[in-house]
Amino acid sequence: MNKKYKWILWVIFGIYIIIFLYATLFGHRSGAYYSDMTVGEYIARSVNLVPFKTISLYLKWILDGDRFNNYIPLTNLGVNLILLFPMGFFLPNLFDRLRNFIAYLSTNILILALVETIQLITRRGSFDVDDFILNILGAIIGFLVWLLTVKIISSSKKKSDKTVE
Repeated sequence: MNKKYKWILWVIFGIYIIIFLYATLFGHRSGAYYSDMTVGEYIARSVNLVPFKTISLYLKWILDGDRFNNYIPLTNLGVNLILLFPMGFFLPNLFDRLRNFIAYLSTNILILALVETIQLITRRGSFDVDDFILNILGAIIGFLVWLLTVKIISSSKKKSDKTVE
């Protein structure tokens, strides 16, 4: 990869990281709502450690024809699914080591564990295992799209090299 392309990629990645941090730690996730609660109350009201509890609730709301507004469940599911999707492009392109799926996945799990823990400690949003699941699924899809793109580009280069010969 040429240096100019890599530099541009680093700049765009930096912008993405700023947006990611804003969306997960700052933004609308003000700690003011939780600030009057004791730690126990905060944990009881904002921590979900039951896999698929929130996801199934949101899917039920979406599929239930009586719900007036599906904006909240659709937004929550969609945003959590696409939040780490760009990592599938940035990480393997910027770090050769992260072209290995296990290394890539481990890195994303570590990043998310850190973000969710910071949210818990700072009371900025909720600590939700379902957010974690959706974020990781989005990261995996992003990696698979990157991998497919690399294979398509590699295949088309091989075909063009054969026609030149």
